[in-house]
Amino acid sequence: MAGQIIIVSGTSGSGKSTTCELWAKRSSDFWLLYGIDHFLSGTLPAQFGHHGPYSREGIYAAPLNEAEPQGTLRWHLGPNGARAMATFHDWAGAASRNGCNIILDHLLMVDPPLLQDCIWRLAGLPVLLVTLKPPFEVLMERVANRTMDKKMPTDILGEDAVRKIVDRLDRLRPWFYDAVHANPVCDLEVDTVRHSPEEVCDLIAARLAQGPGVAFDQLRAQYPKPA
Repeated sequence: MAGQIIIVSGTSGSGKSTTCELWAKRSSDFWLLYGIDHFLSGTLPAQFGHHGPYSREGIYAAPLNEAEPQGTLRWHLGPNGARAMATFHDWAGAASRNGCNIILDHLLMVDPPLLQDCIWRLAGLPVLLVTLKPPFEVLMERVANRTMDKKMPTDILGEDAVRKIVDRLDRLRPWFYDAVHANPVCDLEVDTVRHSPEEVCDLIAARLAQGPGVAFDQLRAQYPKPA
């Protein structure tokens, strides 16, 4: 019997990692915990990430408007980045097919087509799609008060890695917010200003109790399977 998949989608600062960690921690059932944050910081090789020497082959950020090189950035996937994201989705599917429940945080955007890839790689599996969407102004305030406490691979990214990453994230966030929320279809949308992490988990549990998620079925009808 396939395990339940819960995907919690939202931008940085929306509370998706906190929600996933709390869900796995407080549950008496067996839940695997993974997600885009784990994947980008611990699985994707740093040299193929945003500031690595091979970023154009992996995942990189480029100006949204070429006439404003210091303005808002957006994501692009190189060939290795696209293969890596496909593998990330396949891993979630493999967990479910092995009978494990799994909850993961994600940035399910339409362009690059992460959403389209994910819905088809998880076809036939029970998926509940949860979107966390606090107001943009609140989100910006949250992330402005964050500190960068992760160890950076300075041997690859340089001694000013933290400054580069903070600058890149600041310039990506406006685009991230629009890109992640371009898709309005989900099984549950929660404003994490109005609801605490505990309440978000309660809402997810209540939605699961109502029956299986239907958002991915609706999205597969909207986005045909790639050739």
